[in-house]
Amino acid sequence: MQRYFLSSNDREITGSDAHHIMHVMRMSSGDNVIVCFDKRCFLSALTIENQRVFYDVVEELHDEKGAHITLIQGLPKHPKGETISKYATMFGASEIIFVPMQRSIAKLDNEANKLKRMHVIAKEAAELAHRFDVPQISFAASLKQMNWNYDILLVADENEKTKTLYDALPKISEHIKIALVIGPEGGLSDAERTFFDQQGAHMVSLGKLILPTELASLYALTYLSLKNF
Repeated sequence: MQRYFLSSNDREITGSDAHHIMHVMRMSSGDNVIVCFDKRCFLSALTIENQRVFYDVVEELHDEKGAHITLIQGLPKHPKGETISKYATMFGASEIIFVPMQRSIAKLDNEANKLKRMHVIAKEAAELAHRFDVPQISFAASLKQMNWNYDILLVADENEKTKTLYDALPKISEHIKIALVIGPEGGLSDAERTFFDQQGAHMVSLGKLILPTELASLYALTYLSLKNF
């Protein structure tokens, strides 16, 4: 069933979502969709009148709550950020923060337009994945300027050979706040390893193979989502 994320509950679906309903899906009055806002989703019945789309809530749907997972991603080259926004959303990230790191090739620029594009990608991915929310996406100026107030900080490190995600986090409670750090192309520097050690991070291995930065988070997000059950 089609799912649409709205900014508020005003009983009307507008913009590209309305166009999709009328001209792509060719829906009619009485058809059902799922509308989501404020991290809540509702089965709803459509009414289409004069090229406008309205909905009436039939019943609220219920979500299985899990941990809050923030992906902290070393700033990658374009268009890898868009790939990360799409698939990290589909694999359960609650928030995505892009931050320049010492081995980042890309530089911060044109952030507003990039965020707009990434939000559209994440929204579409959240609809496909049947999520109840769209993750917040942002850019941070540097690691040192970020707030590291998390219950557990996981850092993927190719130099770590023995400690796994299971060793660091065998159980996950519903309300725990987890941060997952993935380095950019080229990985972490020794100075960054020292910085994360000072934050009390768990340096973990993602297996024997080296994963590209735009896909590395999916390994960890899969594990973390399964541990929520």
